[in-house]
Amino acid sequence: MNILMFFLTIFFSAVSVGAYIYLLTLMLEREQKLHFDEQTKTLFCDGKKVISVRDGSGNYRFIKYIFQHPDRAISVTELETHVFFGQSINIVKVLSNTHLPKEIINTFFAVNKDSLIFKNKAFLK
Repeated sequence: MNILMFFLTIFFSAVSVGAYIYLLTLMLEREQKLHFDEQTKTLFCDGKKVISVRDGSGNYRFIKYIFQHPDRAISVTELETHVFFGQSINIVKVLSNTHLPKEIINTFFAVNKDSLIFKNKAFLK
């Protein structure tokens, strides 16, 4: 009886590990990541071009700044100081001016009136 229990334990452990690896593989396939190529000034999502920006433009400075500061709250004041040279801004308007698709904004940004958080990795729902 002990040998039977041993083999059953090994079998169910192997099945559990296999199921875990399968689920992990499915999750990784659904992961999305943004990439900003500074040389071409182009934003890509999973290798597909999303937008291009002009060198030195407000959109270029904004996108470059958020990629330098991912996964943390970036305040309106911080953006006004470091990106928009003291000009008053509205975060929703700034995001709108980038012409990023709403799906990208909703997936990669947490936005409120005082700050935003850029999350460079996201999982599809």
